[in-house]
Amino acid sequence: MKLGRGHVPSLRDRRIADALFLIQIVGATTFGAAQFRVMQSTVEGVNTSWFAFWLAFLVLNLVLAINAHRTAPSRVSRQTVVIYVVWTAVISVDLLMLLRASGATWSTLDTITTAATLAGIGTAMAVGRLRGFGVSDPMMRATIAVFCRGVPQLTLAYNVWIEGGAGLSLVGIAAGHVIISLRLFHVWFSIRDAGCDRNRLGIAIGEAANELSWIVVTVVWAAVML
Repeated sequence: MKLGRGHVPSLRDRRIADALFLIQIVGATTFGAAQFRVMQSTVEGVNTSWFAFWLAFLVLNLVLAINAHRTAPSRVSRQTVVIYVVWTAVISVDLLMLLRASGATWSTLDTITTAATLAGIGTAMAVGRLRGFGVSDPMMRATIAVFCRGVPQLTLAYNVWIEGGAGLSLVGIAAGHVIISLRLFHVWFSIRDAGCDRNRLGIAIGEAANELSWIVVTVVWAAVML
């Protein structure tokens, strides 16, 4: 499906896209710094597997973004690549901080999360192979991204309910919804600018799953902390 190919963005569209881009860069660094500071004091409610699979999710979406830009280059798709590069760097730093933090352990819940996520990915890959889709297919990568983000965030919500959510910053909780929504909006701009291919659609699917599961985390965190 190729929609919007040949569309010439207006000056207004470019300014909106540029504003979204800058907001997301600031949001990524703000979230990363806030979460870093919180985890220096406590990692209560934070799963190691959550951060690890979050990093895998970002890498998958970065690959999709790069392929989308190669398929139909545009200013917005280039910005999307940069956004995922920045987020990958930010979460890598936070994951390293978590691994070095006092009290951080690999828990039974991390093992369950990893097993459930890998089982989902394995099932998706088996079904995809039967239907002729390999790991390089954008929809397959999007499905793997859904499992890498959806399952760990649902188990994160359970961990917050059981242990408390002091290890998650209020800034991070609120910024998560804003930033995910902005990324989805940015993907929509990219589709409008350069067309809808399977890579851009894959990014949108992964981010939609990200937002839905983050809503669950937010509701549980609010019930425990507020």
